Amino acid sequence: MFAAKMFGTKMFIKKLPLTLNLFQWDFMEYNTLPEVEIAHNNLQKQSDFTKFLGDMYTFTKEHSIELGVRLVHRHLQVDEGKIMIEKFQFDHNSPSLITSADYPTDQAYPASWLLKNDGSLLVFEYSTDAHVKRSLEKLNNRPRIFVEFCKLIMEYHLEDLLAPCITARDSLRFFKKVGFLENTCFKHRISIVKSKNDVVIDNEQGPIIATLWAYIVNDSCFGTEGGENRLDCYSCTHCNSCSSCCACCPSKPKTYLVVKK
Repeated sequence: MFAAKMFGTKMFIKKLPLTLNLFQWDFMEYNTLPEVEIAHNNLQKQSDFTKFLGDMYTFTKEHSIELGVRLVHRHLQVDEGKIMIEKFQFDHNSPSLITSADYPTDQAYPASWLLKNDGSLLVFEYSTDAHVKRSLEKLNNRPRIFVEFCKLIMEYHLEDLLAPCITARDSLRFFKKVGFLENTCFKHRISIVKSKNDVVIDNEQGPIIATLWAYIVNDSCFGTEGGENRLDCYSCTHCNSCSSCCACCPSKPKTYLVVKK
């Protein structure tokens, strides 16, 4: 198993600069991803994860690159022909990043990727944020940096658990930098990210699960004034108002972002 993993890493490093494709999507691949609790449990079994984070923070700081990693998991099932797109909107008068399955457009830019052992990439989720477009252009112009970032993930054998992602958004200027709360509402088939101050948090909620890790390289990146960015995620299947989903399911886990500054 170890030899096979090392071979996969070498193939990825060799092939990616020649076949760098940041735009390929597969809805069936997305639908087979684990739910957040399973993904979290699998990641907890990795003894070198903390060491990986230190190396990743050092890498992104040195290169001043707006990249981090996301826990590979799915929120919803996606129908054929659609992709998972994050859009900025105001929900109940509060700034929100709303992700749902929708048809692709020219204004939907890849924002995170799944790493495959054969050296290919699949888009994880998209965003309509203009900063994601600019960051994507930088990655295309500096492919070696992105390859080295992916190489780091694979050197720790975390490619099945972590997805490289763009961490900057122009729309974050509308958010209060006090941490972020994500609520997945299965009734409306959407996921909503808001500032924590805009969501009522129930103290009886379940365990906290981290879903994104990154170093804050500039003010456009996910983060808080204190340097740590938390995104608590609740799952809800039976409420009528997405703005109150976080109080509906105390048995569901919370997930959050961990950002170093």
